[in-house]
Amino acid sequence: MSKSLWDVVVCAAIAAAAGVVHWEAAKLKPGTYDPLGSGTMPRMVAVAIFVLCAWAAIQSILEWRARRAPAPAPEEDFVRRPWLAATLFVYCIGAAAMMQLQVPFGVTSTLFLFVSILTIKRCERAIILPAALCSSALGFGLTYFFGTLFGVDLP
Repeated sequence: MSKSLWDVVVCAAIAAAAGVVHWEAAKLKPGTYDPLGSGTMPRMVAVAIFVLCAWAAIQSILEWRARRAPAPAPEEDFVRRPWLAATLFVYCIGAAAMMQLQVPFGVTSTLFLFVSILTIKRCERAIILPAALCSSALGFGLTYFFGTLFGVDLP
């Protein structure tokens, strides 16, 4: 089985799982204090996953079609960094631990984004201030967005 076909099969399986999650989350009744109900966020995430899977499948099909035509040798400017995935996974575990310790969502997400950006950019000096601004805006902005506008009860 070719890589492109395998990618489409995996995307279809993930999209099907997202469809099941959306179906089950739609059955959840709204709570007393949460006006949107406890099924809103799972449904939003399931829709986002479905859209991303569709996009990945389309890209895979287009790549397969482009691979059939002869192409010039690609110039690979991409540097593989497998340690980065492991490091970001550790950061996710740290963010989850902070949430369990009742650290506010805005602080947790801001720190997670800031450390992740610095790690991805290899702690370049020129990126520290933009990373701080970006992570603060996203961390506290998402807290306001979900907490105030959508009424989600964040820690």
